[in-house]
Amino acid sequence: MATLHAPPETELANEAIESPPLPIHRVPASPWRRRMVWLGVIALAIAIGLRLTPGFPERLVVDVGKVFDGFQSWVIDHNKTSPLFVYFFTPIKQASKVLLDATTNVVQRMTFLGVIVGAAALAGVGAGWRMAILAAVGFAVMGILGLWESSMETLALVIVSVGFGLLIGIPLGIWAGRSDRAEKFLRPLLDAMQTVPAFSYLLPLVLLFGIGAATALISTLIFALPPAVRLTSLGIRGVPPTALEVAGSFGSTRRQTLTKVQLPMAKPSIMLGVNQTIMMALGMVVIASIVSAPGLGRDVLDGLKLLNVGEALNGGIAIVAMAIVLDRVSFAWSLRDRRRKPTIDVLGRSFTYRQAAAVAVVVTVAAVVVGREVLRQQVWPENLTVSVADPANAALHWIEHTFSAVTNSISNGLIRFALNPLKNLLLGLPWWMIAGGAGLFAWKVSRRVSLAVFCTACTAAIGVLGMWDLAMDTLSQVLVAVVISIAIAIPLGVASARSDRFQRTLKPALDAMQTMPAFVYLVPVIFLFQLGRVPGVIASVVYALPPAIRLTDLGIRQVPKETVEAALSYGATPRQLLFKVQLPLARPSILLGVNQTIMMALSVVIIAGLIGAGALGFEVVYDLTHSLIGRGLVAGITITLLAIVIDRITQAMGMERRVLLGPVGTGGVGWWTRFKAIPVRRASGPRDDVLDG
Repeated sequence: MATLHAPPETELANEAIESPPLPIHRVPASPWRRRMVWLGVIALAIAIGLRLTPGFPERLVVDVGKVFDGFQSWVIDHNKTSPLFVYFFTPIKQASKVLLDATTNVVQRMTFLGVIVGAAALAGVGAGWRMAILAAVGFAVMGILGLWESSMETLALVIVSVGFGLLIGIPLGIWAGRSDRAEKFLRPLLDAMQTVPAFSYLLPLVLLFGIGAATALISTLIFALPPAVRLTSLGIRGVPPTALEVAGSFGSTRRQTLTKVQLPMAKPSIMLGVNQTIMMALGMVVIASIVSAPGLGRDVLDGLKLLNVGEALNGGIAIVAMAIVLDRVSFAWSLRDRRRKPTIDVLGRSFTYRQAAAVAVVVTVAAVVVGREVLRQQVWPENLTVSVADPANAALHWIEHTFSAVTNSISNGLIRFALNPLKNLLLGLPWWMIAGGAGLFAWKVSRRVSLAVFCTACTAAIGVLGMWDLAMDTLSQVLVAVVISIAIAIPLGVASARSDRFQRTLKPALDAMQTMPAFVYLVPVIFLFQLGRVPGVIASVVYALPPAIRLTDLGIRQVPKETVEAALSYGATPRQLLFKVQLPLARPSILLGVNQTIMMALSVVIIAGLIGAGALGFEVVYDLTHSLIGRGLVAGITITLLAIVIDRITQAMGMERRVLLGPVGTGGVGWWTRFKAIPVRRASGPRDDVLDG
């Protein structure tokens, strides 16, 4: 019987029905069309806004300063009779002064030899012999510069503020780490304490405690407290659940679990919190010199006031020396437990830590005795001092004559093409347009109506307080500094992420830039630029660069290797790999760096009011030094509102998007480069262009 065969057309049709459909590769539409539409709408809105009534109307301004002035008058009249002062504020003020004076006397009576030997011994036991040498050299530099007494006053203020900060911060961190309710309660308080610029702490404390050591100590304590709380909580919450389950299975109580399991395992994080607390306290101690706090900050401030750059630089070098010693020693101490050996090796001999601590105490006491009874020299000998003031001033005059054309061109360029146009634009727009723009941008990056309303209200409140023009001036300086910082930081971060050698080369410079307090950056820029807004912007750029560079580097290095290998396997070029894979996936880390850059630039722009930058910074300094507490507090509140709006928007920009595009994509906000899903290959036919477009 003959076999019937289906025609070829029928066989092909059956195969087509039975075989799965080929995947369809759709290249997403380019986002640039939508971006251009947005830019056109924004440009049209600005053009219309510039034809409307600019600024904030005077009829809507509320004179809140009168309320604070009235409270100041009440404080002056009742600070000796009101129970609030008699039994609370005055005892705190007196106790702070007594404690600070006692600590200063102890440090000074140890003599310069006892302090140097004691610092080296403590650093050696806690962090190794290299840190001991660093501590000895660092403290010797303070004496060689002729600033031993001022350095000891600053050291005493740091010791007291950090001591109280850790006594309060570590227990609060433990509480937050073990209780979700406590963490939710403390989080907004810590956010507020870290968002508010350091300058804003001074005015309300001056009103309650007056000018002096108490205000400096309490403001330093408030500013330095959040890292201790957050990092302690982070360490406690980072303890593996299995460790807690094992402890519970052996019948450990909550107290035993805390002391025997959680605290030992969280010690590296806690010690890192100690490091950050010390550095923030040192930075605030310098700023607190504005309220007559003793120490090195006063030397720098006096030099800036008198335009004696050499004298200010002399104090700045001493501050940097102290900052480097405290930072390196405390950071090395925080890493000790990770690589800890049971003994300390010195000159080929091994000692236990108890033996080393006992030797350190004996050596320190011997040095104090020698300093007091043999040398009879409490402070650093004057015949061994060298001041850099005269050489620095001579160098200043040489730089002014040699590079004045270059520096003047940079200053004029920044003022003419960046600062003035942006300031005029912000001042030329109606207040409601800027406030609405802030709210719209907040909604765009977060999709949260509550955040949009909050940012709009805070921006409008700046005008209600009567500080609209000054706030827009400050904002223009911050934006210019941030744009310059990001333009420099992101390429450097990318280069650092792609080259380990470049990262190692860049690391010491970034460490030095992050170690120096913000106050010190004002000194060298005066060498090159005249007083005004430009030095403040440049100092802000230098101070704000490190976090953006580090977080860009970190974000790119944390991109999964599998993702990078997948892109390379599809033929992605290095440029495509960077712009289509690494930068989009590193976006949260990069935008966190942008957030930190903005906040750090804002803090320096405020401080730059001391060197003629004007705006809100000058307003706070002027009101503080002329006892205009009411207007000064209003300026401080304005700084706080501006900082909160900027911080909340940039935090929302850095959050991970919940909606993913494709297997390894992330949506991002509209203006950020989108990452497109890696397409699959067709079953047959030519390979699609990978990562096209």
